[in-house]
Amino acid sequence: MRLNALGCVLMLGLAVGCVTRREGPTAQERRDALRGWERQGSSYRSPEGFQEARWGMTIDEVQALFPEARLLNGNALRWKTPLAKMPAIVTLGFIENRFAAVDVFFPEVRDSRDAHLLLRRLLSRKYGTPGRDRDTVYEAQRRVGSYRSAADAVYFLGKVTSSIRGAAPPDLYAQHRMDIRAENDEMEARREARAAQKRFLLMSRWETVESQVLLTSVTAPEVVAVVIEYESARYAPEIAKARRQAQELEQQRMAKDF
Repeated sequence: MRLNALGCVLMLGLAVGCVTRREGPTAQERRDALRGWERQGSSYRSPEGFQEARWGMTIDEVQALFPEARLLNGNALRWKTPLAKMPAIVTLGFIENRFAAVDVFFPEVRDSRDAHLLLRRLLSRKYGTPGRDRDTVYEAQRRVGSYRSAADAVYFLGKVTSSIRGAAPPDLYAQHRMDIRAENDEMEARREARAAQKRFLLMSRWETVESQVLLTSVTAPEVVAVVIEYESARYAPEIAKARRQAQELEQQRMAKDF
């Protein structure tokens, strides 16, 4: 009974540490949206997009909203503008003359963590709480101590089991080997945690029926980058196809080097 109770406590601790939120719309919401998009056809105009531009607008419609933007390759618009009081380069992408994606790059960020937290708060006002957050510094720090704790937990459970069942005491040599391995793993985890302070990734992701939004911030020696990527859910298959085609063209160009 005591062992069962202890197991429940340990499992509860693991469950609390792994709580996740529902990410994105439900399957029913997706089906309803798909039917709505099909009914609208070429007249589709999303309630979401970027600023006043809405997914599904034509290049002419969007360019009228942003007259300062210049046309790139016939399927993108780009311009420089301050966003959240930070210089930004905005690129709007089109699939078959329909507004479908946005990249916002912040080229002059000095502290990626501060910028990420500010942009996360602002985007959350529109899209709600992110469905997923990631911080590689936090991940590295969490690993410090986890190997030692795991080794101690295994040893403790072995002692409890032995006392309850009247079995032989745990193998001390096996415990010693486990200790050595845990110490080595801990040393590596501490090294990674120190390195993560200088080289890390932050990521926040939102997903609605109409949009997918990804905020990514990277810090490394000589590099600080913050990017927001917006994509239309309606045009997701077309965007994926365009990416595959671009990758194929790039590989064809690279193959000429050989």
